Amino acid sequence: MYPHTVLILLVVVYSSSSFTSKNPRRTHAEYRQLDAKEIEEELGELGQFAATTAAKAEKRAFHDAVVNITEAHQQMVAGWNTKMKLVVSETSCPIHSRFDAGRCTPKNASVTRQCNVLVYERPWEHIKELTQYYCH
Repeated sequence: MYPHTVLILLVVVYSSSSFTSKNPRRTHAEYRQLDAKEIEEELGELGQFAATTAAKAEKRAFHDAVVNITEAHQQMVAGWNTKMKLVVSETSCPIHSRFDAGRCTPKNASVTRQCNVLVYERPWEHIKELTQYYCH
């Protein structure tokens, strides 16, 4: 047997054993649930982006402010998909103005809507888009 044939056989055997492992590795395609600390530290701005974009798409007159992000999951793709469950409330800031968290507070915080959103982003290319949303 030639030395390069043995090497090729070893590579094939090693590669196939990783596919049949009883303890498979996580793939990048799986969603990972984020904990409360990650949500608080990392998703405030992204949640507000989703709320503002959804309000514009619905042709609402005023911005919605994110009151709470109750759940979030993230998936690594060629960037990140982030699913979030938002609690939002209408503000008195007109939708055509820029959202300012310090100024755009909820009109009535007890009146809220629930929004399920999916945001795709590639920050290194400055790409961020709301790809799905449902508010009720």
